Amino acid sequence: MIEKSIQPVQYKGEFVLTKTGSLDFGEIPPEIAKIIKRQSGKIRLRKGTQADGAKGNYGEKHIERPERKEALLKCGYTTARDFIEDTCQNYDAIYQGQNGSLILVKSYTDKNHIAIVKLTPSKNNDFYDVQTGYPSRKSGKNKKPLLWERQEERL
Repeated sequence: MIEKSIQPVQYKGEFVLTKTGSLDFGEIPPEIAKIIKRQSGKIRLRKGTQADGAKGNYGEKHIERPERKEALLKCGYTTARDFIEDTCQNYDAIYQGQNGSLILVKSYTDKNHIAIVKLTPSKNNDFYDVQTGYPSRKSGKNKKPLLWERQEERL
């Protein structure tokens, strides 16, 4: 179970800050970027938008819509910030998404559930934008091409 956050969510302009006050929730480091043939970059979460029935929703507001918020709470997260921060710092695989997006996946210990975060390069390609994120059954990544997977460290 994930430790529930008691820290209020803070912002800098349109961006959500991590628990420690950073803009950066994680990163695609150069060594992984080379393997997946994409640019390296920090991962950032915007406040975003959520309008029912509209296309183009993204960011914190989209992730925290009522039905998704309930799923986050069941996994032990109280905010989109905590879910995104945990997933972006502890992902163990990257899959190819649609239209140039990347899908970060963090496996949970029960092996049947995963955390999914969809990233797109920012307009200037200097960081990755979190489009959405959600807990899912392991089948949520089916049919997506695997680009990178963390290798178990050997002792």
